[in-house]
Amino acid sequence: VRSCADRAAFLGPVGDPSAPSVLVAGDLPGRVGASLDPCFSHQITLELKPGVETEVVFLLGDAEDASAARTLVAACAEPGVWRRERDAALGFWRDTLSAVRIETPSPTLDLLCNGWLTYQTLGCRIWGRTALYQSGGAFGFRDQLQDASSLAPIRPDLVRRQIMLHAGHQFSEGDVLHWWHPPDGRGLRTRFADDLLWLPLLAAEYVRATGDRGIMSENAPFVSGRALTDGEDEALLDIAPTGGSADLYEHCCRAIDRSLAVGAHGLPLFGCGDWNDGMNRVGREGRGESVWMGFFLCSVIDAFAPFCGSRGDEARAGRYRAHAARLREALERHGWDGEWYRRGYYDDGAPLGSRQSDECRIDVLAQAWSVLSGAAPRPRADAALDAAQRHLVDETHGLIRLLTPPFVDTPRDPGYIKGYVAGVRENGGQYTHAALWFVRALAEAGRRERAVRLLEMINPIRLSATPERVAVYQVEPYVVAADVYGAPPHLGRGGWTWYTGSSGWMHRVVLESILGFRLDGGDAFILSPRVPDDWPRYAISWRVPGGATRYEIVVSNPHGRADRVTSAALDGESLEVRDGAVRVPVLQDGRGHRVEVVLGATAGGGS
Repeated sequence: VRSCADRAAFLGPVGDPSAPSVLVAGDLPGRVGASLDPCFSHQITLELKPGVETEVVFLLGDAEDASAARTLVAACAEPGVWRRERDAALGFWRDTLSAVRIETPSPTLDLLCNGWLTYQTLGCRIWGRTALYQSGGAFGFRDQLQDASSLAPIRPDLVRRQIMLHAGHQFSEGDVLHWWHPPDGRGLRTRFADDLLWLPLLAAEYVRATGDRGIMSENAPFVSGRALTDGEDEALLDIAPTGGSADLYEHCCRAIDRSLAVGAHGLPLFGCGDWNDGMNRVGREGRGESVWMGFFLCSVIDAFAPFCGSRGDEARAGRYRAHAARLREALERHGWDGEWYRRGYYDDGAPLGSRQSDECRIDVLAQAWSVLSGAAPRPRADAALDAAQRHLVDETHGLIRLLTPPFVDTPRDPGYIKGYVAGVRENGGQYTHAALWFVRALAEAGRRERAVRLLEMINPIRLSATPERVAVYQVEPYVVAADVYGAPPHLGRGGWTWYTGSSGWMHRVVLESILGFRLDGGDAFILSPRVPDDWPRYAISWRVPGGATRYEIVVSNPHGRADRVTSAALDGESLEVRDGAVRVPVLQDGRGHRVEVVLGATAGGGS
């Protein structure tokens, strides 16, 4: 048995995979170790007599140590074991990826959503946490929380586990590890503004979807580690769960309490980055403010404050809601730039994302979340969406830029984002995560046709539909790319693939924002479609988690007006339609159920 972990030695001087030199030499050279161009190749020699068959199994796996690896190999060497293990793995993915299936007038959307997005999210983002462009292995506090949220209709148990895991990586002061590496737990303590707030937001969303209120009383430890010193942006720490513990509700409250500080304009502090890691020097002196954080914190408070009230913590609920009211006032007074919302303010008080700015005059994040938060007055929210459409959407090249113009010569230092070439990644390229939030905002604002049109536009399968488009896009069509380059000479080229939070968000945008399917309280789901008028029908097949019950949902649009639900039935029995939507009870009886929904015009024929 021989092995080789050196790609150069395997291929030879010419380096042609179609004719590796080892096939000529006959034996693998046995080169292994660090500092090689890594590959894995394995060779065994067999001599078979005429008419004889043999079975050779190559097993790739991992274990805690060498002893555990030997035990695993011995177990799998038993006759038939490897086949059972393979079948079990295939069965797991078949069952997981078939839990939700859609059928729409868009075959490319169906193909991407019916398996690929969930596989990318669960296999790469949550379990693998690595890919070709970003080989890391760490848990990101905000990252895997958002990823897991897309699995609520499929594996709510995994969502629950992820929430509790992240709660256990919070400091008692309320801030969290930006990322950490298992199993030793070494992680990065930072001054990022948004990380900690994803915990209360997504915990609230999970409870609202599943009805699992008991999670709020589950205990989780705090981690301990030294505090950041003045002027220190981050520190890599060896942490341990020795900081006491509290229930999830208290963990969430500490995250919100930590985030209530505001700057001179009454807006949340930018810290050493908000959602955009690359803007890590906008507020590093402690005075910069984030308009996006204002909208985001309003969303968090609106989602979480009801839990305070239900636990008898009325004083805290009132305090949070009063803070959100002040934020809304500050957002309108100091966040509005005349045609769109600013991105924030530098430490010196200069606006960011303003018509006054030479670069980064407009950022899609603030415009999208002005709608998603519900905090902006409708006329301004509409104007913000219009501005983003005019300045950031490039339908010719099929992308939605994060901001424009990119940072090149601005005298102020926004952070490492300025180190990216103009049009690359966050610096003026499409950052697909934010692009999907913009699509979600369009849908929730009632711009149904536009939302689906842009969703189709950024679909990687569409971006690879012809040889000419493949030559431009140049990355895999079956997974979402984190970014798409937004400036020549590589305009339209895909960036990092696989390891991106965009996969989970795309699944949520399609299922929730477009098809209108949302779980509600564990005992029902709501259908509130936002599909284009020219969709004659669509269907969703959903298996209720934890059993064999399956719902076949058929939504028809017989008159070419998809404004609202006009009628609905479950197994032939009429359901009440309220505010243009229908709430369908979930029956855990192991049987199949059929839901029929009809769409139509709003009362009076308006759209």
